Amino acid sequence: MQGALVLTTLPDEKTAADLAQKLVLNRWAACVNIIHPVKSYYFWENRLQLDNEAKLFIKTSKAKWPSVRDFIAQNHPYSTPEITLISDLEMHEPYLRWLSDYTTRTD
Repeated sequence: MQGALVLTTLPDEKTAADLAQKLVLNRWAACVNIIHPVKSYYFWENRLQLDNEAKLFIKTSKAKWPSVRDFIAQNHPYSTPEITLISDLEMHEPYLRWLSDYTTRTD
């Protein structure tokens, strides 16, 4: 199994927590960390923007990437959300085993 990290930002901690819980309960992710606030500078609507957002670090497997990506895209409040995959990760073997066991279990 290949571990993966998916990143996204959300407008607030409540929205981030809701998305994180759903990802874990659906077994698309074994763990999601939320860091809030994160200051985001970005160019949107022809001007520089600055917002406080919540950053999600979604620990999953490369095999779950399509489900995670599609779920975020369908449930994200932004019209153009960040959904970034970081794959080919080296992970501590016991952690990777736990991640795999959780995301592949069907009980």
